[in-house]
Amino acid sequence: MKTKLTSMRKTITSGIALALGSAFVASTQAAVIIPEKSGFSGYINLGVGGIGMKSNMVASILDGNVDLGENKIDNLSDSPDSREGGAIPAANFELSYTFGSTRTQLHIGNLLENYLSMEMNTLVGVRQDIGNAGNMGASFQATSLDTQVWRDPYLTGSKRQDTDRSSKGFTVYWQQIMRSGLELKYATSEVDIDKERSGESLALTPGQRKLLDRNGDVDTYTMSYEFGAVGDRHVVTPALAYVDRDLDGQAMANDGIRGSVNYIFTQNEHWRYVFNVSYGDFDYKETNPIYAEEDSAERYGVSGTVFYSEPFGWKHWAFNATAGWYEEDHDIDFYDTEVGVFVLGMFRKF
Repeated sequence: MKTKLTSMRKTITSGIALALGSAFVASTQAAVIIPEKSGFSGYINLGVGGIGMKSNMVASILDGNVDLGENKIDNLSDSPDSREGGAIPAANFELSYTFGSTRTQLHIGNLLENYLSMEMNTLVGVRQDIGNAGNMGASFQATSLDTQVWRDPYLTGSKRQDTDRSSKGFTVYWQQIMRSGLELKYATSEVDIDKERSGESLALTPGQRKLLDRNGDVDTYTMSYEFGAVGDRHVVTPALAYVDRDLDGQAMANDGIRGSVNYIFTQNEHWRYVFNVSYGDFDYKETNPIYAEEDSAERYGVSGTVFYSEPFGWKHWAFNATAGWYEEDHDIDFYDTEVGVFVLGMFRKF
């Protein structure tokens, strides 16, 4: 039984977590044990679900196939008042190849967390076992399916036009430092809005419009510690991160601290539960020229996932169901956001 629990944890510890807009955080990295033998390994998770969102800034996801925002608004003073969304396909995978002699692993995949962060990325990377010092790794990620945002989200009384938002960046991390539960991670990404027209419909100067520019860089520094060994029934992982959104528009740029706690409970060889809560507090760097005040935001998230392994006696398979909710509460109501996701899937390890 312990062997089954250990195997399941290595692959699913994915800890489906919610951390600042992530309904799924496939933290497989946090539980990765690089095999001693050469060869391919990985997993795939396929499913369907639904997403609902209240936002004045996001138009749609999946290359425009799922609408998430109203194309016409009446004023700039209110929070979004209607929820948009629809059905979504849900798929994530990882394919790895291990060089057993050097304990080096190459991998490619994607993360379901993207449905709440609104960035559909594919990543490629490498992991290296460095003995008692732990594991180190790096990955590069880039947008594979663009998210659509409004070119000028502040246009009122007429239909707004959308444009593509994409990102690319890299992550480096050091896990199981000195064979403890400590992990340090740095991630950076460059955000690109194809046709950024924020404030074009308003009586603003070029300098004021520049303050609303959403292009720029996002840097995240994270420290986490996993309490619980492989095979334990209870595993708790608190994490603390500093996030710096250094956007070209300083009224949109912000930084702050995000904290989260991930809890995994293994009931028996079939049932496993993953819960996550997160909270972040962020301050904006310049006065918003539309509202004549600096914004600040609190960001909350919660998610829960249940796994049932070997349904119908199918080895290496696991049924999973996840629900996640995320909210941003801004001082400037126009930027308030709510997102909810529900996904049913089948997980296959190979």
